[in-house]
Amino acid sequence: MERDLRDIKEEVRARTDIVEIISGYTLLKRSGKNWTGLCPFHADKKPSFSVSPSTQSYRCWSCGEKGDVFTFVQKKQNLDFVEALEDLAKRAGVAFERKGHNPQIASEREQMRELNRLATEFYQDRLSVSDEARAYLANRAILKVTQEQFQLGYAANEWEGLSFFLQRRRADMSLAAKIGLIKAREQERGGGWYDTYRHRLMFPIHDSQGDVVGFGGRAMSPDEKAKYINSEQSLVFDKSKTLYGLFFAKGKLSDEKPPVFVEGYVDVITAHQAGFPQCVASLGTSMTEEQARTLARYSRRVLICYDADSAGINATLRGATVWESLGIEGAEVRVARLPAGDDPDSILKRGDTAAFQAALDTAIPRVDYQIELTLKRHDLQTDAGKEDALAEVIPILASMRTLTQRDRHAQQLAYLHPSSKYNLTRAIEAILADAQTYANQSHGGQSARDRGFPLTGEANRAPLSEQPPPPSYRPATREHWGQFDPGTRQIVRKGEGPGNGYGREPGGYVGGRDSGGNGYGRSRDRAPRPMSDPTPPPLQTPVLSGAEKAERTLLRALLTPEMRSHLLTKLDPKLLLTPQGRSLFGWVARTPANEEGGIDPLPLLRRIEVEEEAADAEKDSEEKKENSDLHEKSAWQDTRTRAQSAKISDYLRELLEDSLSVMSNEPLNEAAIADCLLRLQNHRADRAKRELVELLNRPDLTIEQQKAFTEQYHHTMREMRGTPRAGSDGHA
Repeated sequence: MERDLRDIKEEVRARTDIVEIISGYTLLKRSGKNWTGLCPFHADKKPSFSVSPSTQSYRCWSCGEKGDVFTFVQKKQNLDFVEALEDLAKRAGVAFERKGHNPQIASEREQMRELNRLATEFYQDRLSVSDEARAYLANRAILKVTQEQFQLGYAANEWEGLSFFLQRRRADMSLAAKIGLIKAREQERGGGWYDTYRHRLMFPIHDSQGDVVGFGGRAMSPDEKAKYINSEQSLVFDKSKTLYGLFFAKGKLSDEKPPVFVEGYVDVITAHQAGFPQCVASLGTSMTEEQARTLARYSRRVLICYDADSAGINATLRGATVWESLGIEGAEVRVARLPAGDDPDSILKRGDTAAFQAALDTAIPRVDYQIELTLKRHDLQTDAGKEDALAEVIPILASMRTLTQRDRHAQQLAYLHPSSKYNLTRAIEAILADAQTYANQSHGGQSARDRGFPLTGEANRAPLSEQPPPPSYRPATREHWGQFDPGTRQIVRKGEGPGNGYGREPGGYVGGRDSGGNGYGRSRDRAPRPMSDPTPPPLQTPVLSGAEKAERTLLRALLTPEMRSHLLTKLDPKLLLTPQGRSLFGWVARTPANEEGGIDPLPLLRRIEVEEEAADAEKDSEEKKENSDLHEKSAWQDTRTRAQSAKISDYLRELLEDSLSVMSNEPLNEAAIADCLLRLQNHRADRAKRELVELLNRPDLTIEQQKAFTEQYHHTMREMRGTPRAGSDGHA
């Protein structure tokens, strides 16, 4: 028996694709020879789960779970080894029958599935002879072929119909009671069993393999207190993880045809019958995280199409929040809006499939849906109504992850702000600032460790009240152009700020633009701009070069306890491209490490800002002592000088913000550090070579000067390679 099992196991392993099996539980993406994704064994937010087809194994680098395909099936389906082998053998088409197998001593899970199968047959038979139940289904426009597809049935209005049926089949009655098909009668009433479902239309609930794992019973009588009764939680049925209709929908789902969440059993059945097989439903509750992760195996997009009543709206918003919190790259949720008083069943039952398809085609993002609902609740013809609506909109904008999305909505909603009557730009800036302040105060619902603040173990044990307050909002003015605005976390450049093309400023200045609209016009309090290239500057920020990315990666690594000491010995500040980078290196080198061996960037940032403010104050004091003719420079020249003088604090803040978009699952190692150092060395070598060529092409240089410049170039190259200067040890 042992040798037979070993041979069968190897044959099943050879015929089984571990990637295909695990893809049924989590979305995997190819990464070189392996596949990666979110771990199905814990609430993973970053792809820390790896599957190796070559070794037929898996491992989570976060929670430590590892094993082969048999281990995976055992843990995910709560099976012993023989049961997992039997399940995989069935999928792989390998003949396997346990020796001495006796149906009477089959596993409890198998018996539960068999009981549900028997109950399904019983309910289907009762439906075929019940005129009342068949009339009810006909009234709901559910065709006979659809009834057979979903195995619909009927629990007659009798106390012991199913109980007697199961007893005749010699079923385990205590196990049938455990999964909720029947209930035990009290001993003082004679004992025995009675049916749980009576006078109800029965909806069998299938798992993703097509086996019936539970039932939903809908009351046929309006006098029943409970409209629906679902099966008890069991080894084969978990309401929070099961989706009704998924078995019939999974073959049709993809990113191009995403799943559609509807509310109930009848909505799913009617939708499938009408040609919308992508519809699924949760079981009595809104979408759960387990259900969302199940759907994410088939598609990163999902549509929610619930009823338009208050309960449906609340369930829609909860489901959208769950889907957005999955942490899956490209995850998108949209809301399909139905006419008031309608649901998918009512629309499709009257044959209006075009209206339902239009609702799916015009589904909108969750934020747009929330804003739309908010605006409908208030009288926007009054100032009070606008203010109330804006107060509800601010938290919605704060829940958005990117400033680009917030800015788009802020422009559309600027009319709600009181400042929009005279300065639309100021209204937009105020809305964005309020949203950022709200996001800072609420922290997006994240824990301190999840959002990366505080960064040290000691600070994490401190109460929240000791955290620094969010930055206060300061509207940008002409005097502040080019300076960092802590309220908006943006650089306010020339031409931006209050009056940027929307409202007229005092003194005839209209939005920083003249009547020609070229954006570089005059105002009454500004000197004329010199003639230059009339082409407007590009609005898109240039992409960082490879060397610039390497510099930022190394400076970020300097803050970490793993790489700080290594980089302080390996990184030559001369290799850094920018003066801000070289200055920041000096700051980090002079800052003592914390208990963990790294540098806490927030205190460092505050110290740099204090020194810069003191330097600015000293500079302003010196400028006041200069001759008055030096202060008659044009305003645009002064603004341009300020904008070009980037500060170290701004540079450090950009590094910290960029780190959110370049984080990877694997930590930065010495090989990656060496690659970044090599990029900087190559960049410096190329720059030195270009400078030498430019010098040698000068016609005024003598032969001796050319030799001196060439020798200096070779000396620079030797320094970069770490070799001594020629002749330094007495040899040529």
